[in-house]
Amino acid sequence: MTIYWITFRIEDEVVGGKSWDDRHNALVATIDRNSIRWWRETTSFIAFESTSSIDGLAYKFKAAIAPSTDLFLIGEMGAKPARICGRFTDRSIFEFMLDLGVV
Repeated sequence: MTIYWITFRIEDEVVGGKSWDDRHNALVATIDRNSIRWWRETTSFIAFESTSSIDGLAYKFKAAIAPSTDLFLIGEMGAKPARICGRFTDRSIFEFMLDLGVV
């Protein structure tokens, strides 16, 4: 089992007929379905344990948001691999995280 972290931004607009609440709840439910235990005391950061791979999780999470407007960054605790998905303009994240892949 692996412990992951995810941070995310859900835009406050309707995309594809889904509101902020719809997409936020879908992402949280997807994390819940794919984790053994989790911690989510803050509003847009969740730490969780899962038997799934980082890529498998990233594609499931991508389906829960609107990548044209929303954004998430997922990584393994204490490891280098990470994935980013969605709309972002500040590419300096690739300087901070050298093993970052785009989903």
